[in-house]
Amino acid sequence: MKTKLLIRSLFVLAVFLFAACAAEESVVELDGPVLQTENFDGSVDFNGAVVNTANFPVHSVYVVIFIKDSDGNAIAVTSASVEEGERLDPLESFFFTASFESLPPNAHSREVQIYYDSVEE
Repeated sequence: MKTKLLIRSLFVLAVFLFAACAAEESVVELDGPVLQTENFDGSVDFNGAVVNTANFPVHSVYVVIFIKDSDGNAIAVTSASVEEGERLDPLESFFFTASFESLPPNAHSREVQIYYDSVEE
């Protein structure tokens, strides 16, 4: 009985270890903080930069910002293209600005996600 439990436990541990090793990490990351500025007309801008940490170029980089309520539900979203889809070479950094006309009154936090395509060479 204990042997079966041990084998099952080792199998589950191996599956988790394999899944953790196989998970793909993003090669385009934030290059510093994302700063929030509120404009005189009530609009809000999020300004930041992304950097390509891979040893190969990428393109079509989009930054998506989700505004969440206190329960973690997305209540607003916007995106920004980094340099209009230009190529981002290794270790190259570009700035972006993502804007909202206004933030919802129940805005509690933000989440930033980055999407990109690899350059086919």
